[in-house]
Amino acid sequence: MLFDLELELISKIVFPLMQKRTIAQSPKKFTTGIIGVGMVGGALAHVLEKPLLFDSGKNLGSMAEVSKADILFICVPTPYDEKKKGFDISIVEEVFSKIKGEKIVVIKSTVIPGTTEYFQKKYPQHKVFFNPEFLTEVTADQDMRYPDRQIMGYTKESFSVAGDVVQILPLAPFERIMPATEAEMVKYFNNTWFATKVVYANQMYDLCQKLGADYEIIKEAAAADKRVGRSHLEIFHKGYRGYGGKCLPKDTKALIQKARAMKSPMALLETVDKLNEKLIASNAPVKKKKRSL
Repeated sequence: MLFDLELELISKIVFPLMQKRTIAQSPKKFTTGIIGVGMVGGALAHVLEKPLLFDSGKNLGSMAEVSKADILFICVPTPYDEKKKGFDISIVEEVFSKIKGEKIVVIKSTVIPGTTEYFQKKYPQHKVFFNPEFLTEVTADQDMRYPDRQIMGYTKESFSVAGDVVQILPLAPFERIMPATEAEMVKYFNNTWFATKVVYANQMYDLCQKLGADYEIIKEAAAADKRVGRSHLEIFHKGYRGYGGKCLPKDTKALIQKARAMKSPMALLETVDKLNEKLIASNAPVKKKKRSL
């Protein structure tokens, strides 16, 4: 209990001050390795100093070689499994089973809340963290190099080196070190909010059509309010309606299932998911109408 209280006090009082760190600060020297060099791992490779790389799908490096690093970043896929109704973390499981020695392991793959603690208990020889990414496919390198946030989720076992790990990552205006489950929830908070925003915008668009009102004019004026923001309000993204891509659909479904399992169903997200499926099903390439003068 006392240790938990100390962690809470430090994470809420001391670590917020870390956002004042400067690039000039000299962290302890660690060698780094990246497992999975896709969008996330590839962008991360551009900001770390000479990282070792391993990606079996690209015939890049080897597990034995990358395991020589002090800190290993796991950036492998965690797809949503429709049959199991949850995240498939089998690739992350496989990676952990092959890591030799005692390492600092940072999970960057999106995982359901509680996953970091699960791996920490299963592999107590390691110090395990969760460090969510907040990238978009088009601007992944820029987003990684100049992040809005740097979030590091720790376990009791990894807490002591949390500051050292943050120091090797790009500086951000907002930096927090928090328990791993909270860091995992930050990622879901963002992605499920974006999904909700897309569906809400689509419903507003449909009403505008009935009213004979120009959604583009309304969107522009509404988004001028900083509390609303401009992101995720486009109706015909790449010519299609609804949210798609690699993240929002799977993350929304995964959190819905987690909430059900915890007996805390999220009725709003369940509705968002159903409405989005209808939007996807009705999709056909649509040309945006040119605004008349």
